[in-house]
Amino acid sequence: MNMRRYPIGIECTWLASDRQGHLGAFMTAGAGPIPSIALEVQLLPIENLEEQLCRLPVVSSYRLLVGVPRPDSFIALCERGLFVYDWTDVHRTGKNETGGYELVAIPDAPIGSSRLPAELLDVADTLKLSATLFGGERTVAIRSLLKCVEAR
Repeated sequence: MNMRRYPIGIECTWLASDRQGHLGAFMTAGAGPIPSIALEVQLLPIENLEEQLCRLPVVSSYRLLVGVPRPDSFIALCERGLFVYDWTDVHRTGKNETGGYELVAIPDAPIGSSRLPAELLDVADTLKLSATLFGGERTVAIRSLLKCVEAR
């Protein structure tokens, strides 16, 4: 399998669908684990995914769950109907780490993968988290669900 290298230090977003078909955008903070399959060569490059997602139409209001100085990316993705998770462990050490992506924004009108253009649909269909319900879980421990690539 041909796989890209981990984009160390680059804030990237990867996309997944949950057991109800809703979509989640997972922001790495340049350090969070990325499912191996998200780095496969044949998929849309992970470095371009957030830009592609932000081209979707605005369809939802949102609820921001965190107070951060610049929530622009969280809001932009959530307004497009995506649940937004962030790798907040980048700011934690040792016993304070959660080991998962934390929910930071919830759309009032979540969308499913059927609302995506073909190249984004391929990405969402490839990363199905059938044991997960976005919005119902505050933390997604992706390492326990899929083989991941880590920043090293």
